[in-house]
Parts: sequence; structure tokens; C-alpha cells
Amino acid sequence: MQDKWQLIEIFRRSIGFGRLFDLYRKKFESYGAFGTVKMLPTREEDKALRGFLGVRYKGPRFPAIDFEKAVIEAGYSISLIELLELYYGCRLLTKREQKELKVSAWENLFVRVEQDFIMRFNVSDSDKEYFFQKTFRWCERLKAGDVKGHRILSIAFDKGANVDSELFTCISALWHLLMRKDEMFKACGISTGKIRLPMFAAYVTEDSHAFDKTNVIGRLLWSALDDISSQSLMLSENVNSHLTVIPEYLLERQIYRHFDILDDDLSSISHVFVPHLVNGISPRTLNLREIEEMKQLPQYSSMYIIENPSVISYLVDETIHFLNLNKFTLEQLPSNFPALLCTIGQARTASKVFIEKCLTANPNCVIYYSGDLDVPGIQMMNNMKEQFSAEFYAWRMDASIYRKYVASKSKALSDADLKILQEKDSGLEKEMVQIKAKVYQELFGKELRGDWIKEVSAVFSVNQFDK
Repeated sequence: MQDKWQLIEIFRRSIGFGRLFDLYRKKFESYGAFGTVKMLPTREEDKALRGFLGVRYKGPRFPAIDFEKAVIEAGYSISLIELLELYYGCRLLTKREQKELKVSAWENLFVRVEQDFIMRFNVSDSDKEYFFQKTFRWCERLKAGDVKGHRILSIAFDKGANVDSELFTCISALWHLLMRKDEMFKACGISTGKIRLPMFAAYVTEDSHAFDKTNVIGRLLWSALDDISSQSLMLSENVNSHLTVIPEYLLERQIYRHFDILDDDLSSISHVFVPHLVNGISPRTLNLREIEEMKQLPQYSSMYIIENPSVISYLVDETIHFLNLNKFTLEQLPSNFPALLCTIGQARTASKVFIEKCLTANPNCVIYYSGDLDVPGIQMMNNMKEQFSAEFYAWRMDASIYRKYVASKSKALSDADLKILQEKDSGLEKEMVQIKAKVYQELFGKELRGDWIKEVSAVFSVNQFDK
């Protein structure tokens, strides 16, 4: 008998057998037997298969028994299942067997991780039970698939990722947070009772980015905290009731904070021009931390929201010029004078918190929003309108402005953009679909300036009239 590896090498080098072997494999996985498969061979496949099967070649029908007989007649002692396992480099299993192995591997994962966790932290039976109670038996429910985080872990598991490490790290983080927090704070030199997320990650894993949401472990840990918080809320155990009413954009941060974890509150920024709140003759950049520390904002009568930084700078420049020209000062503006805010593109948490604080101070504050006349600009406007309960107006985002400034050199809208716009029925969006071009906010700055300076001028006209 000839070496079976020679036959495998022949099949691998030939382009005529791959598709047939795939069909045999799929048939076996579905039924546990090969039987007969049907295939319309290409010219190359027909030549290879006819040459190997000889008189057993039967066109579009390929019985497995005929292929096995051809193998034996060629001088090789190997069954079709052994041949395919060598060809694919793995054991062939039926779908039922694959499912059973997957279930077993999933259960063994949790057994291994629990054993490693107990050994690593020298966890007593009583501490283990108390820890499981504090997590509302999250790990057990994770294994059963009845908890937030199951999809995250199962996807990584299906991809063959090192989920042992991910799950162990997540449980370790929960252990430090719920059972050994004081020890962790002391080791990190923390006296405020709060730990920054990167410091927490570094303490648990020695990698300050380990709990970033771009990582499986970061998403898994947040899901665990979210679930534990939700379970606690349902049982009304030591949870702040405001977690039930916070806006969606703050949910992630508030879940962390419920567990004394502080995330990045410096990178989220907003540009504002609010003379009675922040001194200066230019727009100020405020980060989320600064905005959250503001206890009470003035009762602004309205708020003008800009998408692009260059436009808010332009409007502030024009404001200062108008005041200087007319010998007025910023201090003469009333405390309820409209706020001017720039989201810097898509509104970040800092901008949203500032807007929310303005509406809290004055629920009747009117919002005027202006952005680019393109798909992202319109989507940002619509998102802003949906997120805040306020009287809301699109500021110069209309068909007349679009027609005035669209030109032959305007940047074209993509097919994907047009498809999105076609689903809308406003006059602006219909014009954009017809002309197929974008108009950026900077082009209609003159109109925005006219509206804004009218607001400024009205203040002093009223004051002079009162005198």
C-alpha cells in the first residue's frame, strides 16, 4: 500500500477536489454519513475527477462509496472520513457533536476560571458565597446566558479568543471593587474614595488600557457593572434612584460612578460663549469636569448651538466688534442673554450636560441649532431635537439657504447619503436629493451673524428705550 500522505498531498495540490470534499464534509456534519452529493464540475474539476474515478465517474452525482473504492483501487488503504480529516487537519464532527463539545467547553471554561480565581485570591467558602451574592450571581447567570455580557463573551468564545483570561480578569476586577476596595485604594494612594478607570485597570492587570471599551474585557466588565446595578435597583438595595431617570448619554458614566469609578471627564469638551458665567472676550473651552462642577447656570432665554468651531469664533468676533463700535460692554448684557455653544461636530457629553443644565435652570429656554447642510449635519440636528425636551428650531438649515449657497464646485453627496435623504420629506432634504451636493455652515455665516447680532442689538435697544 502506498503512503496515504502522498494521496493527501495530491488532493491538496489539485484544484479539482476541494469543492467536492467540502460537499462531503457538509453532508457528514448534517447527517453523520456521506451518501451521495451533487455537483456540476467545472472543466478543471471534471478533468481531475474523471481521471481519478475512471469508470466510476457519474457526472453530477458523486456517491461516497465510489470515491472510497477509487482510493482503494489507487493503492491506498484509507477511508473517506480519515482522508478528509487529514485533508482538513481536524476531526470531522456532526453538528450535534459540535454542539455538545461547545456546550462542554463553555461549561469547562467557567469551572477553570472559578478554580483559578479561588486559588489566585485564596478565597474562602464564606467569602466566595458573599461575593457571589454581591454580584447577584452574575457569573452563574453569564454561563446560563441570562445576563448582560453573555453575547460579548460568547462571540469571543466562538472566535477562539483567550476567553479564560478575559473572564478571569473581569471576575478579578469585580472582586477588587466589591470585596477589597479599601485595600486597593490604599495600595493606589487614593484618599478620595474614587478611582479613575485607567488606574483601576492598571491595578488589576498592569495595563491602564485593559478596561477600555474597545477591548472585550472592557465591554464585559461594564456589562457586569450594568447588570449588578440593575439587579440592585430592582431590589432597591443601596442604589441612587437617579440612575432610573438619567439620560441615555450619561448612563455609561453613571454606572461607573455608582461603583466609585471615574472615567475620562477631560477629553469631552465644548466651546461656549457665556459672558456672565465664564469671563473673557473669546469662546471658552470647557471640559466635562468643569461643566459638572457648575452648580447653577443662569436662566438663559435661549441657546444658539453651532456645529463648527470656526463659526462660533466668527460670531464672537463680530459680537465684540459690535459692542466696541457702539461703546457697550459685555457686562451690560443681561444674565439671561442667550448662550452661544459649539458642539465641535457630533455633540459630546460635555455639550449635552451643558445643554441639560441650561434647560434645568430655565425649562422654557429655546434652542436654535445650526450645522452643515449634509447628512451628518442633518442627523446631528435631529438627534439634538430628540434628546432634549425644549422648544427647538433649525437655525438657517433650510432650502432657501441651501439654494443660495450650493454651487457647481460644492462637494457631491455620496450614493449612500442620497439614499438616506430620500427617506425624508422636508423641503431641504428634497432639494439636496435633487442637486446632490453639500453646503457647509461656514458659507452662510453672514446670515447667522445677522440673526445673532440682532439678538445683541435688541438687548441694548430695549435698555435704552426703558431709560
